[in-house]
Amino acid sequence: MPYFSLLLLFCFFSCSTNNPLRNVEEYKGPIIEIKDLNTLYSDSAQAKFKLKSEIYQVFESGEEKYPKGLYMDIFSTDNDSVSASFKANYVIKYEKENYFLATGNVVLFNYNTGDELRTEELFWYPNDEKFTSDKFVTIKTGNELHTGEGMVSNQDFSNYEILKPSGIIEVDEN
Repeated sequence: MPYFSLLLLFCFFSCSTNNPLRNVEEYKGPIIEIKDLNTLYSDSAQAKFKLKSEIYQVFESGEEKYPKGLYMDIFSTDNDSVSASFKANYVIKYEKENYFLATGNVVLFNYNTGDELRTEELFWYPNDEKFTSDKFVTIKTGNELHTGEGMVSNQDFSNYEILKPSGIIEVDEN
């Protein structure tokens, strides 16, 4: 009989509308969080890129976030040397579509040419090995500064195009 009373009491409290377990919100934070990430990606024993980030997070949806920024070394396709670098203040990877969105002080730099891109938003498509932006971009090449809206580039920033160039362009007529 005491067990029946205990069971009845348990059922009464578990069916109560004031059950504190019913008021718990679903957790929406990261399921994985890594501090001081330093990862090298390779394909067929050839280095492709190296990612460094203060914080790396993975969410249940598959999204990956770099909330304190991301720095990436991009290796050349013909040897294992770093040909370009990329950095941004905030990056999110959309797993299903397999692209990265970088925002805030985005810089893409090619070590071979010295060309440097600066923008506030840049998309990276690793499968296509390209970067794109539809925002205002500034590209410094030697002593020249090129500006415009939108840009498409290969992954190591050795071949790029400003989609809507603007600004003053100096022409040497000699």
